[in-house]
Amino acid sequence: MPISTQSYDVLLDFTNDLHDCVSIQILRDHGRVGAASVVLNPSETVTLVLESGSVYQYAIISPRKVAKITARTWRDINCNVSHLFSRSDVSQTPSQDGVSVDRIRHFA
Repeated sequence: MPISTQSYDVLLDFTNDLHDCVSIQILRDHGRVGAASVVLNPSETVTLVLESGSVYQYAIISPRKVAKITARTWRDINCNVSHLFSRSDVSQTPSQDGVSVDRIRHFA
C-alpha cells in the first residue's frame, strides 16, 4: 500500500504562562524577507499554522532568557513557554511532541 505524502496544516499553540511578556520570533521564514514576531502578554496564547512535517525555527525571548527552538510536527500541539525555559540540559533533551529546545541563553 502506498504511503501518503500529502501535507496538511497543523496548529502550534504557544501559551505565555510566565509573569513577564515574551516575544516569539520566526528564525526561518521559508523564503520570506524579514522575520515576523509577536509579543505575548502573560496568559495570552498565539496559534501558528504550520505545514505538517516541515521544520520551523523560533526564538522565544523573555526579559531574562532566550530559547531557540525547532518545531516539526504532524499533529496539533500546545506548548507552555515556561516548559521551554525549564529544560536544564538542552543537548540531551529529545523533541517533546515535535518541539525541541536547541539552546537557552541567559542574560546577565
